[in-house]
Amino acid sequence: MKVLKLTPFFHHPDVESWPLDYDSVGGMQVQTWRQAVCLAEAGIQQHVMTIGFPGLPKLRELHPLLCVERMMVPMPRIRSEFTGLVGLTQSWAAATLGALLYRARKQNFDIVHVHLDGQIPALLVAWLAPRLLRRPLIVTVHCSRLAVYTPSSWLDVRQHRLARWLEKRAVTTAFAIMALTQRTATVLAKDARLVEIIPDMVDTTQFAPPPLDAVAAFRARHGLTRRTVGFVGRIAKEKGWHHLIPLAVALREEACELLIVGDGTQRDRLRHAVEKAGLQDWVTMTGFIPHHDVPAAMASCHLIVMPSMYEEFGGASIEALATGVPVVAFAVGGLQEILRGVTPELLIPPEDTRALISRVKEVLAGHHAERARPARLRAYVEDRYTPSAMCARTLNLYRLALVNSMKAANR
Repeated sequence: MKVLKLTPFFHHPDVESWPLDYDSVGGMQVQTWRQAVCLAEAGIQQHVMTIGFPGLPKLRELHPLLCVERMMVPMPRIRSEFTGLVGLTQSWAAATLGALLYRARKQNFDIVHVHLDGQIPALLVAWLAPRLLRRPLIVTVHCSRLAVYTPSSWLDVRQHRLARWLEKRAVTTAFAIMALTQRTATVLAKDARLVEIIPDMVDTTQFAPPPLDAVAAFRARHGLTRRTVGFVGRIAKEKGWHHLIPLAVALREEACELLIVGDGTQRDRLRHAVEKAGLQDWVTMTGFIPHHDVPAAMASCHLIVMPSMYEEFGGASIEALATGVPVVAFAVGGLQEILRGVTPELLIPPEDTRALISRVKEVLAGHHAERARPARLRAYVEDRYTPSAMCARTLNLYRLALVNSMKAANR
């Protein structure tokens, strides 16, 4: 079986730095990479067409059965604090559709698997790709315009209706939809032929409580000397970074510090807000760190906060739980489904900064210690979000799509 994967965002696991203009690493990048590697190890040949950045090879193998191709057409370097380079996903979509027209049909793919991020270029690719290749389409919805997405700029608001229309077209075209949560599955089931809930996965061999010396080394490297609360994710408006400033002020009163791991297009705004509040000695911003360092970063914290405006899933939460670290989060999107099953008391009303601060202080004081035991948190993840289970369900969808396609061809 040969699968063509089309995704604007894909993690490049061997890089030590990531240019800010090419979108910082987030859950979608990590999950598309993690799933592709898992499927390759299961014997599925894949060709990935994705965005890359200067310095990466045009074509490379991450596994004997996994080829990744960097797809972009030349574009002007106009920067936006919301999207990084303006036109980045449009550049990927144009290059990808051009390749499908002139090359991909000759490569005889069996299935097209598109990963959607809620942006119009990816939605357009998902709608057109199966028409160009005449192959069955599988769609993974990492962020649904129809179910959870909230526009974050005036331009986004104007484009939202078109994006919703395109998502509906892609959903009706696909043989099957892979939704990350029950909420999104329920919404998309109105138009889809088949919907399977296949949540994000976490490698519990990598995301496990690290050795104490690794945690100590990370803390020393970043100058962490006090009890620490962490935020791990992209620094973007939708991730709710503005809640971190009053949280850091409250933590200072408790002689605790805030660790911010990750990068994003609004990094400079966050840094300015930290300086304006006089929090330079109480807030540590690491910027991008390699994926293999994330478990040590999480284990350096007493808890992780996720004050997001919306989340399709919230993959950082299961990574933290697998590492044995509790998560305090706004009750939005997939975070509700994840945390409701293990620590529902650590879910708080969206946009309630006071409740966020109060719950963080409770955890630091040990009020939720029994339910937030590291072994209990990790066991919860191991029962639900392991790669083997998620890949088996993905493989089953591939086989169903292929059988259905063969039956249609023989009619």
